Amino acid sequence: MNTLTATLPLGAEPDPDPQHDTARSAMIDGLLQRGFPGMVFPRDLETEFQQAGLEARRAHIVKSGFLSLLVFNVFLVADYLMLPDVFGLALTLRLLVFTPIALLFLLTFQTGRVRCLSKVTPVMLEAIAMVSGLAAAAVLAFILTNSHSPLAYLYHIGFMVVITYGNIVQRMRFWYAVAFSLILLTLHVVGVWALPSFPERMMMPLMSMVLASAAFTLTANYALENDERRRFLLTERERGLIRSLTQTQVRLRELSRVDELTGLYNRRHFETAMQQLWQRASFGRTPMAILMIDVDHFKKFNDHYGHPAGDACLRQVCQVMKQTLSGQGVIVARFGGEEFIAAIPGLDEDASLALAEQVRAHVERCQIPHERSATSTVVTASLGLAWCEARPEMKVEHLLALADGALYDAKYQGRNRVCNQST
Repeated sequence: MNTLTATLPLGAEPDPDPQHDTARSAMIDGLLQRGFPGMVFPRDLETEFQQAGLEARRAHIVKSGFLSLLVFNVFLVADYLMLPDVFGLALTLRLLVFTPIALLFLLTFQTGRVRCLSKVTPVMLEAIAMVSGLAAAAVLAFILTNSHSPLAYLYHIGFMVVITYGNIVQRMRFWYAVAFSLILLTLHVVGVWALPSFPERMMMPLMSMVLASAAFTLTANYALENDERRRFLLTERERGLIRSLTQTQVRLRELSRVDELTGLYNRRHFETAMQQLWQRASFGRTPMAILMIDVDHFKKFNDHYGHPAGDACLRQVCQVMKQTLSGQGVIVARFGGEEFIAAIPGLDEDASLALAEQVRAHVERCQIPHERSATSTVVTASLGLAWCEARPEMKVEHLLALADGALYDAKYQGRNRVCNQST
């Protein structure tokens, strides 16, 4: 059960680690200033980046996959014009083998009905994009190796299309795109040397075109990922600033309700919270008690021991109240100077009196020396308790006045005691 004190207000969430937030903010600022030429963030931030774009990346792969599949089959026109001798093979591979498998995978991947495809990782997404491109390249290579057309060497331009697909259309992460491009360049070079009828004077121009295609698309790929990463960092920095501002506002709001010395709520907040508590109690006609606590002869304590000792004394008394007044819904606050107040709902009069007596006894048991006290050799407290069964026609101010009167009685009767009034 929680006492409603300023140490942990009702409904408050623990603040994030400020040191972690500061270190994260400094890391993000550093990356924005220095850049990230290696296209990789520190481990935790890299994981966040990959996860942040996971769903968008998945949707992009599906949409671009359908479009690329259409383009892949449109190239049957090129097969017919350049490789008429293997057009039947190309038709079979493109429409009857590659397309059904690709469509089945894309539809399954889009719906997520297969468990292994419903929750993919960033690595799996890049692998899917790479494998799809390599499969298309393999189809091209197989068709090319079976053709004896004099125009077969021009078919190598198809590798430029596949490289563009992987690096720009599917926008594989940069290092995956590099690996993908190197594999396709290797396939291209091997195909050039393996094709007996390849014109020697066309060898370098075609190889240069494919190489330039890889270089240009990788450059574009690098720029696209760099922009994406920078946007992510800017977004995270903005979120951090908003989070910091929100925490500051919450802290300022709490400070406006809190007594800085004791950590209890202040009088202004108590009066506001008491009104709300009283409304609930009077609506349900439930018991309500107000307990006022005054540290006996505190001015003399301050004058004799000094203000630092007086502050320490008040903090110790507050700690006693926090530990003792631990009932559900109890509000404890500093009412002014050495005077404190507590609202105690839901207890009958005898239980409220017993609780007040515990507070008095625990304060005395602290054994804080007080040589100038006319009541005891240690610090003591006087307590005034007012109790009632809350009713709509009653005013909470009446109960507060009764508690103040009871506290006066406790002081008048010799202090270090509990007096009560009820209605």
